[in-house]
Amino acid sequence: MSLRVRLNLIITALIVLFTLVTGKIIVDDMRNSIREEIEAGTRVTLQLLTAVLYESDLARQRTGSEHVLLPFLENLGRVRAHEIRFYDRRGSLVYRSPPPLYKAGRSAPEWFTRVVGPTLPEVELKTAEGRVVIAPDPSRAILDAWDDLSRLLWLLVGFLLAVNLAVFFLLGRSLRPVRAILSGLSQMEQGRFHVRLPAFELPEFDSIGQTFNRMADALEESHAENRRLALVAKQSSDAIIIHDLQGNISFWNPAAERLFGYHADAIVGKSARLLTPPDLEAELGENLSIIRAGGLIEHLETRRVAQDGRVVEVAMSAAPLVDPASNEVIGEICSLRDITEHKRAQQAEAELEQNRRFTQLIQTRLEEERRAIARELHDEMGQSVTAIRTIGAAIANRTEHSDAQIHSNARTIVQVAGHLYDVVHSIIRQLRPSALDHLGLQDALEGWVETWRSRYPDVQLGLTLEGDLSNLGETVNITAYRIVQECLTNVVRHAGANRAQISVCRTGDALEVVVEDNGRGLGERNANEAARFGLLGMRERVQALHGEFELVSRTGGGLSVRARIPLTRSTRPEPAGAN
Repeated sequence: MSLRVRLNLIITALIVLFTLVTGKIIVDDMRNSIREEIEAGTRVTLQLLTAVLYESDLARQRTGSEHVLLPFLENLGRVRAHEIRFYDRRGSLVYRSPPPLYKAGRSAPEWFTRVVGPTLPEVELKTAEGRVVIAPDPSRAILDAWDDLSRLLWLLVGFLLAVNLAVFFLLGRSLRPVRAILSGLSQMEQGRFHVRLPAFELPEFDSIGQTFNRMADALEESHAENRRLALVAKQSSDAIIIHDLQGNISFWNPAAERLFGYHADAIVGKSARLLTPPDLEAELGENLSIIRAGGLIEHLETRRVAQDGRVVEVAMSAAPLVDPASNEVIGEICSLRDITEHKRAQQAEAELEQNRRFTQLIQTRLEEERRAIARELHDEMGQSVTAIRTIGAAIANRTEHSDAQIHSNARTIVQVAGHLYDVVHSIIRQLRPSALDHLGLQDALEGWVETWRSRYPDVQLGLTLEGDLSNLGETVNITAYRIVQECLTNVVRHAGANRAQISVCRTGDALEVVVEDNGRGLGERNANEAARFGLLGMRERVQALHGEFELVSRTGGGLSVRARIPLTRSTRPEPAGAN
């Protein structure tokens, strides 16, 4: 039943109730009025007939006639709403008042007569001629009351119809926005969250419309957000799994299918323990306990088992799934990322770092051995060669005029000792340049380049030094020196170049070493075994110090060697056996 009909029925019921109450009051008033009217008429009729009977007795005494009362009653007729009957001495009815002429032929309904009609006794008067009976007759008064009440009832019926029609029309017009509201709710129920209600004239419905529109905005935004979240979950590269507090899986995104091999239809509804290695079941229980308490699990590195049995290294983050109605934790949302390659990369990085330290340690020990060998050559062999040269010179001086052959041999010994001395010092400079220890990197490089210029005059060597090259540390100094040394060796022996440019520059927290030549390119050089080992040694030296090493073959020939050594890290090697 519609609201409109219900309101009409309520109004009709109220009007009918009001009518019934009013009708009862009117009927009670009518009953009382009729009673009072009949009783008043009875008193008047009784007084009148008493006087008539008295006069008739006097008249009979004067005239001696026995029939004085009957002519009087015939002339009197009815007295108001009363019927008069006259009985003679024998009890025979002699006279009855004629029926009333007022509204003759009509009468009120029987039920109405019983409701409002009073019950009054007949009054009897004795006379010498017989007896007179006065019978109250309220039928005319009841008929008048019925006529009045009928008109009132018709008026009330007309009023009831008019009110219902007016209310029905006004309610229909006033409740017209309800149709629009119901239509909007129906469309929203079907998922059409874009529907909006217009402005209404009535402030109550307009307030409902504005509230509906705000709710529709919130639902549309929430629906769009849910769609975006669902899209993110489906397109995420991380495996997203949702399960309840018993571990039963309820959501499984495509990334989880790719990671573990299970199709969503095959895994949804099953326990997450299916993915857990036997030795990690305790970890799964601990994680669920944390989630039940409302805690978070972030970036936990663990292992899971795929469908084909392989163990996958994963990084897991989990958060509780909360019921918005009860604010209780009902499940767990897990995000898992495959970190197998990451773990391999970490392991490779650790191995690389270990190799760097090992290489640095080797280079350090090698430099120490070179230093020791250079010291031994300088202290032992250098002194021995000097002694041989001195002895040869002394023999040559003593035999210059006495024995020409001995003198010549002695001079040869002096020359060979001098050459051997130069070779020893050249080897010493290659093993450990003394200038690097006493004067620093800048002077050592300048001295080395000058030595090579004099040794190889056909090769044009350019040297550019920029920035403060002091206090770089022994490891950085020897590394930069060995790079320049190796590059010049390659230029002379393998590149076939006639020009080379050396640049050593300190910029901020790094030392950059660049050596460029115009010789053969990298491909031709790599055919030479010595060149390959030389380049590999330079790369290992730089990488051991966490630096960057680059070889660039230039168009038209030539090679550019670039090394960048950071100065912010410790360049001292760790002790043997350090991790």
